[in-house]
Parts: sequence; C-alpha cells; structure tokens
Amino acid sequence: VLRPHGHILRSGSDLTANECGLTSTVWMAGVFHSMVTQGHVSINRFLSTTHSYLGLFRSHGQRLFVQLGDGWRLLDVPSAFEMSPEGCRWIYRHAGGMLEVRSRAVTDRHALTLEIEVRAGGPLRFLLSNHIALNGDDGSEPGPVSFDRAGMGAFVRANPDSDVGHRYPDGGFHLEPLPGTVVEQLGGDELLFADGSSRGQPFLCFVTAPAQSLGFSIRGGLGSECRSETPDDFWRTMTAGLRLAAPSASALAGDAQRLADILPWFVHDALVHCLSPRGLEQYSGGGWGARDVTQGPVELLLALGHPEPIRDILVRVFRNQNPDGDWPQWFMFFDRVRDIRAGDSHGDIVFWPLLALAQYLLGTDDAALLEEAVPFFHPDGDADAEHATVWQHVERALEVIGARVIAGTRLAAYGHGDWNDSLQPADPTFRDHLCSAWTVTLHYQTLATLAEAMRRLGRDEQAIRFEQWAADVLADFQRLLVKDGTVAGYAHFGEAGSVQYLLHPRDDTTGLSYSLLPMIHAISNGMLSPEQARHHLALIDKHLLGPDGARLFDRPMRYRGGPQRSFQRAESSSFFGREIGLMYTHAHLRYAEALWHYGDADGFFRALCQVVPIFLDTRVPQATRRQANCYYSSSDAGFADRYEAYSQYDRVSAGHIPLDGGWRIYSSGAGIATALIFRCFLGLRVERSRLVIDPAIPKDLDGLRAALLLADIRIEITYRIEARGCGVVALDHDGRELSFARLDNPYRIGGAEVSLTALRQRAAGGTAQLTVQVG
Repeated sequence: VLRPHGHILRSGSDLTANECGLTSTVWMAGVFHSMVTQGHVSINRFLSTTHSYLGLFRSHGQRLFVQLGDGWRLLDVPSAFEMSPEGCRWIYRHAGGMLEVRSRAVTDRHALTLEIEVRAGGPLRFLLSNHIALNGDDGSEPGPVSFDRAGMGAFVRANPDSDVGHRYPDGGFHLEPLPGTVVEQLGGDELLFADGSSRGQPFLCFVTAPAQSLGFSIRGGLGSECRSETPDDFWRTMTAGLRLAAPSASALAGDAQRLADILPWFVHDALVHCLSPRGLEQYSGGGWGARDVTQGPVELLLALGHPEPIRDILVRVFRNQNPDGDWPQWFMFFDRVRDIRAGDSHGDIVFWPLLALAQYLLGTDDAALLEEAVPFFHPDGDADAEHATVWQHVERALEVIGARVIAGTRLAAYGHGDWNDSLQPADPTFRDHLCSAWTVTLHYQTLATLAEAMRRLGRDEQAIRFEQWAADVLADFQRLLVKDGTVAGYAHFGEAGSVQYLLHPRDDTTGLSYSLLPMIHAISNGMLSPEQARHHLALIDKHLLGPDGARLFDRPMRYRGGPQRSFQRAESSSFFGREIGLMYTHAHLRYAEALWHYGDADGFFRALCQVVPIFLDTRVPQATRRQANCYYSSSDAGFADRYEAYSQYDRVSAGHIPLDGGWRIYSSGAGIATALIFRCFLGLRVERSRLVIDPAIPKDLDGLRAALLLADIRIEITYRIEARGCGVVALDHDGRELSFARLDNPYRIGGAEVSLTALRQRAAGGTAQLTVQVG
C-alpha cells in the first residue's frame, strides 16, 4: 500500500471535549502507541510521533523488544494485524513460537494499555522503549528523562521551563505495569545499549522478568483525575445498533452490507475529528475549525440522537465569537490555550454557527439556549469579556452578514475565501468585488433554516424576516449568478455594473468552465427549478464526474509555481491532492446529498458507495490498494507532478490513471457520511416530537430490512421499493396503516412525518414493525 496501516485511539466515551482524554496513534509496523497526548492533541505530548512511512526511524513512540535465543529483537511488521474501534492486535509468528500484542484505549476511564501474551512457547523477557516528548520538540530535545519511581512504574514530570510545565505545574504522565507484571529494570536510554551507558537520549525503558503475559498502562497526570461514564457496548450504542439485511438475490446486497460494515469506523473517525482533532497524515493535530466542527460533528450527533453534545459544541463556538460578530477560521476549544487562534477567517465562516444552531433548534425545540448568557471572546478571559445571550450573538453575526455584501446586491462578498481553501484570493480586489456562488447558497440555506426554526418555536416575526431575506438572496442569485442557464462558480463585479464570470463557460481567465459546489448546494436547498436542476445534473454527469466520484472543477487550474494571478494555493501548491486534486470527498458527499434531494436513488446509492473503502475496487476499478477501514478525505489521481496532471487530466475520466486514497481520518466528512447513511439512505431523522422518513433506495434493494434503536424505540423496518426509489407513498405499522404528514420537495414526492408519541404508543415497550412503501 502507498501508506501503511494506522489507527487513532481515543480514551473514554465522552461525547463532549474535556482535558482528560488520551489520544494515541498506532501503526501496524510495531508502533504500539505514539504521539500520546492528554487533552489538547498536539501541544500536550507525552510520547513522540512516528516521522517516516519508510521505517527510517525505529525509535519514536512506544516500541517493544523481545529477548530470544540470539538476543533482543525489535517487533516490527507482524504476521497479522487486526483493528477494532477501541484497539489493535498484532500477531508475531517466529521460529520459537507466537506472540500476541494488544493496544487499547479503554472506554470506562482515561487510560491507554499495552498487553503482551506468549501464545506459543515458554516465558519471555521484554524491553519496553518509550521515546519521551514531554519536555522537548517531539523528543528531539537531547537529555535523559527525569522521572519519579512509583513502585515498579514511573511518573514523568513536565519540566517547569517547558510549555507543558507552564500550563500544568507539577503535571506529567504515569507509565505503570499492569497487575502481575514484574519489572526487573526501570531506567533511561542506557538500557538500550549493550554497554549500559547513556547517550543522553530521552527514553524511558522497562525490562520485565520472563513471563507468559504482562502489560503496561499510560495515564495522564495533567490536571485533575477524571473518569468516563460508559454505556454498555459503547460502539454499538454509537451506531444505533444498526443491522441491515438485503435481499440475497440483489446485485447490490454486498454494497448495502458494506455501508453497515463501515459505519462504526466512520463514527470512530468522526469522534476523533471532533474531540481529538488529528489525522494519520495531519498528525500534528490542532483545534476546531469553525466550519468543520459545525458540520460533521453536528450532523453525526443529530443523526444518532445525541443532542446534548451539540449544545455543548454550540456554546463553545459562540464563546469564541469575536465582539465584531465574526469568528476566527479556527480556535482552541480548551480555555487553557484560548489565546491560540486564527487572526481572520474566510467569507463563509460567519454562516456556519448560525446554520448549526438552526439545525439544533429544529431537532430539539430548545428555545432556552437562545436566552443563555455567553461571553464574546476576550484575550484576557471571560471576566473582561462582553456577555450577551446566544440570540444577541446571532444578531451580531447577522449584522456582519448584512454588511458584507456586493454593493447594490444581497450577494455575500468573497472576503478571504470560501469553503475551498485552495482558492484564497491572490488579487486583493477579489475580497470586496468577487462573489462565490457557493457562499450565496450557504447564505440562503442559513436564512431558510433559521426561518423554519423560528416558525417551529413560535417566533413568527423573526421567521418572516428571515423568509424575506432569503427570498431576496435567491432573487439576486438567479438574476446575477445564473448566466446563460448555468450557475457560475464566481462572479467579479466591476465598475458600471460589469460582471465577469469565472468557472463558467464564459470564463476566459482561469480556463475552467464548471464548478460543482454551487450547483449541488443550489439543488439541495431548492434554489433551482426542476428544469434548472435537471440541466445542472446533466452538466455534472458530462463534465464533473470521474471514476471515483464528483470533482470540484472540470479540470485543474494551471500550476504557476511561484507567481499567483487569481487564487493562491490553486496556482502555487506543488501537491496534487485534496482540493488541488479536485476529488475532495466532503464535496462528493454533498453531491450525493443533492441526488437524494432531487430523487435519483440509483445515483445517490452509487455516490455513497464510492466513499466506502471496503472492496472499493468493485465500485472504482482504478483505486489502488489501501487500508479499508477509515475515511479518506480525497481520492488523488496518481500523476507525477502538477504539470502532468494539467496536460493529461482527461486520462482520469478515461480510467487510465490510478487513484490513491488521500489523507485519512481527520475530516468533517466522516460525520457527514454517517448522517447520509441514516438520514438519506435509510431516510430516518429524529426530531424532538416527530420522526421524518424519507429514504432513497434503489429498486434492486426492494425488501431491504433494517433494525436499529431510534429515539429509545426499537424499530424494524422493511422497505418496499417501487420504480423511482424516493418518496414515501404509504406507511404500515404491524399491519395497520400509519398516518403521516407530507413534506415539501420541489423535485419529487416528499418524505413522511409521523408523531413519535404515536409510534411509542403503538410499540408499547416492544419493537415497532414498520413497512415503508417508497415510490
């Protein structure tokens, strides 16, 4: 594989961020824990990070040696490797027997464990090596490790002069043997050398007595001790216990099962993204992107019926709002490091917290949140900050939105960029005169969702205000951004009313003719007529689809090396991947969502299956071999460089270029994908007092059965699918017709809305047996 198999472990079962959680990255090639952190996943580092895929450095992180007849042997690539959401298992078969090593992040408390068992052969002696990064830059700071002995274990205390020591005086980490493990020697790097002399390297080592089984644990000692309240079978709970059974004769049965199989992994990756923001490639970790945390985590938790953590996210986000009403591009969600945050943001950022708030209100009717007092951000702390209700925070953001528009229109101005980070403006005039059509669709979605939420809460006056504002935005969108029947990606408004269209057939500047994001979001938000939606989906089919899914543009921008004319990274980044490589999975998932809303069940299912890495070659024959149980943030065409990518890009659509998996795990997309499985494929969305049923299922899956726990109701559903595969036409509960209200949809028959109270009464403590008839 291009990139070796790895996994990120997170301790505890909390669904809200706290400073107790431990995070560890493990790798198949004998890295049992690495980049171990408590709380903040970058700057509170205990063990070092693995720096090379090629095995050039074999000392970083936690490693294990076994003493065999010919001396000490480092455990590296195993005979077999197994992953589960909470841990990994290595099997080492050797001439004298077999070893099993297990690495876990436990869910009932905040601890990481390493357990070793001799499965075949006699007792063996082991040497555990830990490369300490607590007091230096990822372990590069020379010098022996200072630690306090605690029985046969050690407490490694942060140096008072280090960054961690400043944040946590007397803080550190505990590394201890598990009960029954006998430690013969505990020391520093001298235990790694035959002459027993230290080379001044930052290692903490344990040599054990010969044993058949033994183990160690890591606990954080930064701040107060905390525990985690764990429900029985945490990972099953976090997937609603979903079980799917597709008709055995269906050609799509394997794909449906793969959606169920990938679900716990996508949930795992989504929780890592939210609570321990780190990736296998974005390994350094960070804070919350205002755009990221208000998408995937919010949609995941709404889909799984966990509104309380969303409330926590929203309060933290509003606490980080600047007094001027805008948000930073990213910020730290722990108060201890609150001063680490971006100094500016892109033009779309101000919308996301408002949209997430509206979605939460629709799911919960929690009007009390709007009256909760929350401070604006102040660098010196909350005591010096301006305090206001959440609704006053919203009004402050709305003032920013109302002022930051193209002169004479209701269209949002570009500012420092939009969702596509590769298109930050190189031309300074773009900030005030360029308009991103995608940001306008987000503007409309935010206003329309706020209007719906206000209606639900009985705030009709505010609902009317948002409805009229949204109508004005839509009118300008249609009047100024839909040119010759096609939505432009961008429009530059010049003097005397002149408009230059970019990423449009009229574009004579960038060389690009079509942009995916505004098309699909306009469809998902009902901003296009049925005829316009059909036209744009045809354009996507013709110009923006590759073997691996939807692509951001019809071709890459020309690589200019150093000089930049219009957009920064798109013209200067040497790496052809992620947004630059055009197949960005997050955007592809939004394409799938648009197909669901439009009513193309076959296209939606195909697009959803393209992001599942399990047996991906059955859907994408050009996909290279890769780890099969994690979310990939992109699909990267295997060109040698950007020059080749630009000149030979047509070979991608022709299927002549291998497609590599992009960066893994850290993305808002994992939460979005999970929500699409529940909300769009199975068509189940729980709101406080109602269940919305609106699936998109191909005809070939007629008879699909699903069992899950939803809103504390055990539900078994059989789907009867007619020709189109979208639009509920009838509901049956235990042989009796179930009445429902019809939802609006401009493109197809809408979904059904049923009372949760009535459903609970009919289930009467048992299992609700539903049959969903889909048109």
